Amino acid sequence: MTPNLSDIANLVTSIAVVLGIAFAILELRQSSSSRKDIAAFDIVRTVQTQEVRLAIQRVFTLPEHADPQLIAGDADMLEAVLAVDGACEMWGAMVFEEVADLHMLDRMVGGWVRHSWLRIHLWVEEERSKTGNANIGEWWQWLYEMLLADPDPGKAEGAHIAYRGKKRG
Repeated sequence: MTPNLSDIANLVTSIAVVLGIAFAILELRQSSSSRKDIAAFDIVRTVQTQEVRLAIQRVFTLPEHADPQLIAGDADMLEAVLAVDGACEMWGAMVFEEVADLHMLDRMVGGWVRHSWLRIHLWVEEERSKTGNANIGEWWQWLYEMLLADPDPGKAEGAHIAYRGKKRG
């Protein structure tokens, strides 16, 4: 029995659909990988700015659970806190939107996020109370809490131990 033109057309159509689905899956995987690479680059680019590096350095001079007046009463410290807030808010939103992976961010800047939040959280709470704006520092706090709940495995003992001998990619 010889195949008719309709059977050949159906076979060609089926092959085209299968190839189209396979191509779409491949493109989605590539897109996800590219998006994570771009997110990692954005994180690194943010921390490489002089403004953020100096701001982090300044915020780290505060004691943990700093009195909000240490921040509000010092224009330079307030400027530093706001610079760090801007970066941490962006990183938190990137993790929430799944543009950046939580563990990747933790490996790159998790220490900064944790230690800076511990120093300024009372100021954030006071600002929320004074302004009635619950959105102040919201993604920074969310990110801090996520990092505590699900830290990168290397955080407990340090990357130099946890990842000894391991290579990515």
